[in-house]
Amino acid sequence: MEVGSDEKLHAVAALIERSNELIRFFEHYRWPIIKIQTVHKADKSTWNQWALKNNVARLIEGSREAEYSPDVHTAKHEIYLTKTRTSAFIRTDLDKMLRNLDCRQIILCGYSTNVCVGQTAIDAYEYDYEVILAGEAILGTNVEEGDQMLEYLDKRYDIQPISNRLIIERFALKGFT
Repeated sequence: MEVGSDEKLHAVAALIERSNELIRFFEHYRWPIIKIQTVHKADKSTWNQWALKNNVARLIEGSREAEYSPDVHTAKHEIYLTKTRTSAFIRTDLDKMLRNLDCRQIILCGYSTNVCVGQTAIDAYEYDYEVILAGEAILGTNVEEGDQMLEYLDKRYDIQPISNRLIIERFALKGFT
């Protein structure tokens, strides 16, 4: 899918819609919702090695690209976390936050399956969390790389994406464990 193509825009709209479904479900039960955003400084002090080597500015603080979409539902009790690396665990307090909230499971949704979502899933697993991928609420930068990451997560970590319906059924019936 090309950036800005009708196919990509439709996929992003679907991603937001399915993510909102889970946000509203968690909001109803007042369960933790942590929204994670990648933001970099224009002075390159937060850029990773690839961005520095290739001089590629992405998600620069204050730019439209770095803003949250106004279409993503805002829950009253959500927590915001800013990151500068693909994994939400690197150079952040995410693990500490989750432990303080007594979370043992995490449900991941968002963009991009083959980079940020995938890396965060791997690190969450290594930090001993049960990782649940919201299969309808994740999107890769491209289909092939997203599929490769999902195959790797399944083979190496036994993490498979599941539907929103199954997530909602599982947590509504059993509650947060």
